[in-house]
Amino acid sequence: MGFSDYRGNSEVVEALRGMLARDRLPHSLIFAGPSGVGKYTLALMLARAIHCVDNIGLVGSDGPQDFCGHCFNCRLLDAVGDRRAAVAHAELEREALSKRPREIPLIIQPHPDVTIFAPNGPLRLFQIEQARHLKQSLEFVATGKQRRIFILPDADRMDAAAANSLLKSLEEPPADTVLILTTSSDAALLPTIRSRCVPLWFSPVSTAEIATFLNERGVGENQKEREWRAAVTGGSPGAALRLDRERYLIQRDALLSLLTAGATGPNFAELLTQAQKLSGKDESLENLLEILYILFQDILHIESKANGEPLRNSDRPKTLVQVAHALGVEGLRKAAANLDMIERNLRRNVPARLSLEALALGLAEAGSPSRRIS
Repeated sequence: MGFSDYRGNSEVVEALRGMLARDRLPHSLIFAGPSGVGKYTLALMLARAIHCVDNIGLVGSDGPQDFCGHCFNCRLLDAVGDRRAAVAHAELEREALSKRPREIPLIIQPHPDVTIFAPNGPLRLFQIEQARHLKQSLEFVATGKQRRIFILPDADRMDAAAANSLLKSLEEPPADTVLILTTSSDAALLPTIRSRCVPLWFSPVSTAEIATFLNERGVGENQKEREWRAAVTGGSPGAALRLDRERYLIQRDALLSLLTAGATGPNFAELLTQAQKLSGKDESLENLLEILYILFQDILHIESKANGEPLRNSDRPKTLVQVAHALGVEGLRKAAANLDMIERNLRRNVPARLSLEALALGLAEAGSPSRRIS
């Protein structure tokens, strides 16, 4: 058990291990890369290497470069390896403490010197209360001899007040502290926050590595399904592992029907019917948005006549080609703007049905009349 179990981005792993060995770990780090690629997992591995009781650093090294995976501290941190489950559990505990749970900052502390501030609540935001608690925590010293680790997953999901409070924490962090911010959109962070952190860039993981990763965990009926999972999730091991194949296909086909009705019609009755069906199934807008981005990547791939990478939804080429032809480049540009609008609506708690209806009507306007297929 150790860093060797991590899949992909070996350059990032080796860079971190080198920093540990030389005792040159920066006080503030940004892990930037696609969602699900393993940024949070590596942040926890780094915390385990620092706090491992039975440290198994390389022979002759100046500092820890690995962790055992079975000591008390390693097991404590392994308990929060599934971030979504850890956040859900913490939210339940918070609700049991108060009638106004959202006024209490969500804090996950599996180890006295390791704290996680995850986005939470219905809008999944990093809250000002969490930023203030972080600032106060920095005034205390570590309980042991090692560094204190503060992990902020999806750090781009914060408002201006929380970002400014975080900035103050980054200006002069204590010497025994390491702050790790993970993000799939580093451009959404304040420039002043980015300038105070050392960035490490994560790339999508290869299909072969993800297939091996899934096989080791007993996921997928066969190699073909494991490779399909890797393709659909765009090189993200975590997303490939969590993907509910049957549910994805149902959501994907429903969204394709919506896109087809908008781009090739417009049949307004069909548009609104499809939007109502999707929103009536209690599907989260966040999940639907992720699938829409995947579909639009394929559509853009077709319209731009790109070569090399296969379609992520290779089982629906005819429908994707139909939508791509109906929209054209200009229509795709307008449709992409509509997706950005849905993402903004997501953070404003706008009902899913309204967002989907707006997308559908926007597609009807985006399609080129000369390219429509009756």
